[in-house]
Formats: sequence, C-alpha cells, structure tokens
Amino acid sequence: NAQVFAEATSNINVGTWITNIYMRQAVMAAATSLTIQEITGGRMVLGLGVSHKPVNARYEIDMGDPVETMRDYVTQVKAFMDGSAPQLTLKRDLPKVPVYIAGLAKGAATLAGEVADGLMPYMTTTDYISTLKGYVAEGAANAGRDPSEIDITLGIPSIVSDDLELAQQAGIKGFSPYLNFPFYQRLMINNGYGDAIEKIRAGEKPADVFTTEMLDSVALIGPPDRCRAKLDEFRDAGVDLPIIVPGPAGKQGNLEVMQNTVTTYSG
Repeated sequence: NAQVFAEATSNINVGTWITNIYMRQAVMAAATSLTIQEITGGRMVLGLGVSHKPVNARYEIDMGDPVETMRDYVTQVKAFMDGSAPQLTLKRDLPKVPVYIAGLAKGAATLAGEVADGLMPYMTTTDYISTLKGYVAEGAANAGRDPSEIDITLGIPSIVSDDLELAQQAGIKGFSPYLNFPFYQRLMINNGYGDAIEKIRAGEKPADVFTTEMLDSVALIGPPDRCRAKLDEFRDAGVDLPIIVPGPAGKQGNLEVMQNTVTTYSG
C-alpha cells in the first residue's frame, strides 16, 4: 500500500503505519523501505508493531518477549539500511528512513526513546499521551538521546457527521471490539477505564460497556467543529503527528467519508 501511495503522490509522506514484525524478516523490511524511499524521493516512514497475541496465535507465532524482539528487529533494520550490518549492506545514497514503533505501554514507549525515531500509540487519552511522552524521555535519557528528536504520533479514530448521536453509535460499534485484545484492555486501564475492562473480563460485551465518554476521550466524533476542537486538544497534549483513522456514520460511503475527513481537517 505504501508503494501504491508513493507512486500516486508527490508531496505527502507515505508509510506502512504498523507492519507486523513477525510476518517479515528485517532484511526484507529494510530492502522494501529503501525501494519506496527511492521512489518517493525521501518521503517514506517505516512503522513497525508486534500485533496481538490472539492474531499471531492464528499463525502459530510465538511472540516471545515483544519488547526485546522489537529492539532486535529495529536494530537489524537500521543496520541493513545504513550499511553497518556485517551480513549484508543495502545502503543507498538516500535520505534516512525514519523507523517508528507502535506502542501502548511503558515498555514500547521507553524502547522508542532508546532506538526508534517515533512512537505510534492508538486510541489514547490526552492525559495518557503525557505519560507516554515521559516514558519516551526516560528511554532517550538511557540511550543518551534528545527526546525532542523522537516524534510522538497518535492514531485517532474519526467519524465526522452533523448527527452526533449517529456518529457516537457508529464509533461504539466500530471501535469497541478492540477491547477484546489484551493490549487494548491494558491501554484502557491506563486511560482510566479499569471498571469497564473488569466488566468485559466478567463476560459483558465490549459494546455494552464502551460509553460515549470513553469514545469521546480517544476519538474525533461528531460535527466538524467538535472534531477539530478535540484534535487541538491532542496536539496541545504533545502529539506531533496525528494519524486520522476515518470511519463512516450511518450510510456514508467511502468517498463521502474521505471527503468529510479532508474537508474537516485540511488546513
């Protein structure tokens, strides 16, 4: 997908957002990233993640220690790209490819500060962004790095509609299934919604406990002005690069969703 967007654009950055590191060898991730970097003239961003235990278990993948596995993977990818890997050099005369890692908790955020160029959380509150930034700074200090050099991105769900109730209903239906995953359960506990997670673990359906308050704290929902105001809150909390994840309200088609998204947030 990144290569498709690379060939169809000329100015915007393109990237993978979150690529499951267990699905591709580090050397292949490095080689592909450099190819896209060459096509784009320096607009490629490589995003890496570990996915989730239930997802990887379907493919009989043993995740081991996800944080240390990610550390090794990022180190290998960077070494292949900068020519320092003893096994093989892929180095080209190209701008450096930034490597961002997905993370929802202290381990990944600290690791980002130590070895990555950016952190990519998803569905977090403004308060928790501040906490994650602290973890990144801690990791940067451990590695003798300047924390201001590590970008803080945030994947933010967005449903733009003048009908607030309809948008909230769509958001709860679309995003509550994330609470079935252990990483997101822990995230919501860190976001301050431990009571809701306890109910889910006791057998209640995520959609029945995912309230509009929870939704509004982690997403951009409703009329354009309301969405823009919430986006400003995330920026003020320290998000360097918001990654808008658009979704439909009611019978909105894909084209309408994208048009609403661009119109709402452009400029």
